[in-house]
Amino acid sequence: MATIQRQLVNLEILAEDLNSLSSEQYEGEQHIRLIEEYKEALEHLSVSAKPETESGFKKRLTTSTLAHVLESKQMIGVHLKLIGYVLTFWDANKKANEILDTNFGESADKRLELLQVKAIRAKAQLKTVAHAMGQADYQKFIDLLNLRDAQWQWNVLLSRY
Repeated sequence: MATIQRQLVNLEILAEDLNSLSSEQYEGEQHIRLIEEYKEALEHLSVSAKPETESGFKKRLTTSTLAHVLESKQMIGVHLKLIGYVLTFWDANKKANEILDTNFGESADKRLELLQVKAIRAKAQLKTVAHAMGQADYQKFIDLLNLRDAQWQWNVLLSRY
């Protein structure tokens, strides 16, 4: 399927764009947009790869620079979950910080608490999946998405939450 090859090339381009971001752009609009685009492209690849056999998929990966990261069809789903948790965490934290930065209304305490719980839950779910996939694969994931903040590092992730 030429579609899978095109999708892999698209993912490679997005990965290069993510890698080229400076530290000032971390968790900024462009970083988040690129991660969302990467997630969308990964979802398309997941759909296209479903009818493929595992060995057929691995053959298509051999020419890709992402072969070391997306080692199997199953890893696509794992990455989709992790990306979803990262984006959920960032979104909930951003909204919670906006509440903290503005004047509290009557319902602000409840909204703040719900957002903080949502962020903690996303981080806990990410930690569970990361632990299951192992340090080496998790490191590939955070390197790919340019998640260089300390909170995403293996040692910090396992020691917190």
